Amino acid sequence: MSVEKNDMQIAVFSISNQDFGIDIVSVSEIIRLEKITPIPQAPAYVEGVINIRGQVVPAINLHVLFNTRVGERNDSNRVIVVETGQNKFGLIVDAVSEVRKVVPDMIKPAPPEISIDQYYLKGIILDGENLIVLMDVNKLLPEREMQLLKDMEQPA
Repeated sequence: MSVEKNDMQIAVFSISNQDFGIDIVSVSEIIRLEKITPIPQAPAYVEGVINIRGQVVPAINLHVLFNTRVGERNDSNRVIVVETGQNKFGLIVDAVSEVRKVVPDMIKPAPPEISIDQYYLKGIILDGENLIVLMDVNKLLPEREMQLLKDMEQPA
């Protein structure tokens, strides 16, 4: 697969039967969902923390953050570990389906009616009959929430 200068590669994952994508540049690894240690008084979307090779990393439940129905956990669940500037956190997703190349004309702007409060939307990818919501993990949470996640990270 050749990647042109303006092309991007995205990790495609699902939440409640909807496909989402994030730029692979932000992804440090994709792991199986393992033991999560709850943190008292953390925001509702922070399910807890996980240990990734000696580093304590907050685990964000995207079902809670996106206000979608939470399905039962199964073997397909994954944690996409992302790094944004100074932050590192895990995104709990239903499944990761692929890493794929996206050319710029596949990305359409999100309709203004839905993107007003959805700062994390980079656009919608038209893939045949499927739509993939392209997220910007740097804007997934407000800055003060990102600082809270940073404060949760520490060596185990």
